Amino acid sequence: MSVEPLVLVGMSGVGKSFWARRLAEQRGYVRHDCDGEIGARLSSIVTPSPGEEPVHALGRWMGMPWSEGYAAREARYLALEETVTREALDACRDGRRHVIDTTGSVIYLPDALLDRLRSVGRVVYLRTPEARREAMLRRYLEEPKPVVWGDAFACATGEAPREALPRCYASLLAWRERRYAALAHVVIDGAELEANDPGVDGFLARISA
Repeated sequence: MSVEPLVLVGMSGVGKSFWARRLAEQRGYVRHDCDGEIGARLSSIVTPSPGEEPVHALGRWMGMPWSEGYAAREARYLALEETVTREALDACRDGRRHVIDTTGSVIYLPDALLDRLRSVGRVVYLRTPEARREAMLRRYLEEPKPVVWGDAFACATGEAPREALPRCYASLLAWRERRYAALAHVVIDGAELEANDPGVDGFLARISA
């Protein structure tokens, strides 16, 4: 019988990869790095600059929501994400312990796949506190990561794209927060985890409660 995999969801930078790596290194979980796998499959067209993290190269390739060709790149990214997520779920049938380190855009995947994630695994939402959202916007502008906007970006009359970005970004995060929470079995404050590190055993105890 397969062991219930852990599925970590939440916004970029909240700690999903940090905890997935610790589970792999300290407790032998098989980690599925969805961001990394998508980047690897796009490596033929996305080459990091010297010293640049692959995820930032991917963000540079994706561009801003008003960039020419953005919609096509967004669709290509989501198609790859769907494939990578399905493959991760399929791999969880081998009876070992798995942790799926999802991207921030997992909630844009088809409902049937999200239902499968929730029925097969234990979905843990690492919540980003509202106080951190301005810092997230600054970080996104300084070192863009791939962001799927869907229908969340639109300029008001007379509004330049750069002027619309903070307003639309705030709406995007609020919408995502609701979607993550609806998908999750367990919600944990990511900032509290960071401030009071419970260790791997404490983390597992919290998500099993």
